[in-house]
Amino acid sequence: MRSLSLLGVIGLTACSNMAIEGEVVDVTGSPIVGANISAAGAPTCTTTTGDDGLFELVCAPDVYTINIGAAGYLSETLDQFDASERQRYPVGRKVLIKIPIEKGLLRFDGQSYTGMEPGVVVKRAGGEGTSAFKHYCVAEDHENPVNGLKSGTVAFFDNHSDGWRPFRLDEDGCAYRMSPTTETTWGIDYAEKAEIETKQVEEGKEIVLITFEPGRYFIADWDKGFFTKVKNDEGETIGYSGFYVEVE
Repeated sequence: MRSLSLLGVIGLTACSNMAIEGEVVDVTGSPIVGANISAAGAPTCTTTTGDDGLFELVCAPDVYTINIGAAGYLSETLDQFDASERQRYPVGRKVLIKIPIEKGLLRFDGQSYTGMEPGVVVKRAGGEGTSAFKHYCVAEDHENPVNGLKSGTVAFFDNHSDGWRPFRLDEDGCAYRMSPTTETTWGIDYAEKAEIETKQVEEGKEIVLITFEPGRYFIADWDKGFFTKVKNDEGETIGYSGFYVEVE
């Protein structure tokens, strides 16, 4: 870590300021040069990392939200960082993750956001009148690779999609059931149990937080109010896209 010069020490003491110091790197450990570090609410309290990825942010003592960001990377925020004493505050090494360029719903693998194995649900329909039905279910004769997850809140990256909806599959492997409640009105019966929260990163890019309990799910690619169709080379709909997930 770079040390303060004597002049810097004198200036820090005389102005009754504090200093927050740290390092910004990518997942390989390489320094990120020119990363921006700022204290929210203090417009003059900003700095950038040097060639070694190190930074020193000197501000008046206070409790701040510290923002760390760089072009092409997901930013990091230190909420309610207590720097209310006139002293030095080491925050250590901060690792920034590159913003993905791959489109779709991406899962974090510990180093980057990558695509999951895609799957489909198919429509089963039949009956007449109030006995009619449309069920959207995982079919055994369609390839549905398993995407294994741990229960709890999982962070995904959503890159330029129309949205996603996580459905818990019922005992028949169905995510979405429709049937008429009268001769003219259709009702919907499905078990959408997973909670979902989104945080916008920039235009068309969001962090999607989905909270799973153990079970089987289908995360549907949701196109303006309904499943997104998957078509064959002849233009026929053969299913609806998304990801089959098993949660431990």
